[in-house]
Amino acid sequence: MIANDLSLEACVGATEENFWALWSNFGKGPGCALHDEQSALWFDTPLSYLPYNAVLRFRPEGDAEPLIDRIFDHYQKRGVPFAWVVHPSATPANLAELLRARGMTKAEIVPGMTMDLADLPPREPCPEGVVIREATTDEDLAQAYSLVAWRWGVPDDQQQEHRELSYSFPIGKPGSPARCWLAYMNGQAVSKALLNMDGTSAGVHGVATKDEARGKGLARTLTLEALHAGREAGYRLGVLHSSAMARSLYEKIGFRQVSEFGVYVAGADFHV
Repeated sequence: MIANDLSLEACVGATEENFWALWSNFGKGPGCALHDEQSALWFDTPLSYLPYNAVLRFRPEGDAEPLIDRIFDHYQKRGVPFAWVVHPSATPANLAELLRARGMTKAEIVPGMTMDLADLPPREPCPEGVVIREATTDEDLAQAYSLVAWRWGVPDDQQQEHRELSYSFPIGKPGSPARCWLAYMNGQAVSKALLNMDGTSAGVHGVATKDEARGKGLARTLTLEALHAGREAGYRLGVLHSSAMARSLYEKIGFRQVSEFGVYVAGADFHV
């Protein structure tokens, strides 16, 4: 049963829970590991670039530094860059300070945003020359994961590993809580948006558009398509995590900021 609690506390919590539910999939693929502990949620993948090794949740009781040091030691022994998300309910209160003291830098502040899907604007027609469809076939999924690889700048020598990891996500599978929509131009996917439904909220993730398709409003069109699917599935609460550049786009749809996520990195530059 979908909770549909729209209180501020529930909205803030939903921006965390939906994020954790989706990103946990990175720890479930071939050669990966998901460390789902009482105090922390973090994952390993074989990929040696961001954001494919990361700490998603951190809420220890008592002295946090031994656990921080254990996680640092783990990633440093692997020799991979990693990210650490300082989420709204993270503890201790000085977690960001403890991360900076160990050499991490703040890459970005990401607004957590929510809206009541009862107020969702109507779907928009496709721009001329664009076809939008949900990714359900192997070909669609291949195009979707190619867009993901482009978005994160996956090196050529790790493309195969990235594809294998991507196919561990439940997108396009019957009954899956995760769905994806693609915009096609001339037979090639040029924009995408993913929807993750976790029993509490319908979360939009991974909205990205290639340079040659910008200016057509595809991000808005795909976001609305995904959110309407969430509402049709019975959800009232929509959530997403915005970049600074896209924030006004989502505010025009009806989202408001309710939380803030700090993304800290070690070993490489990174931008959401």
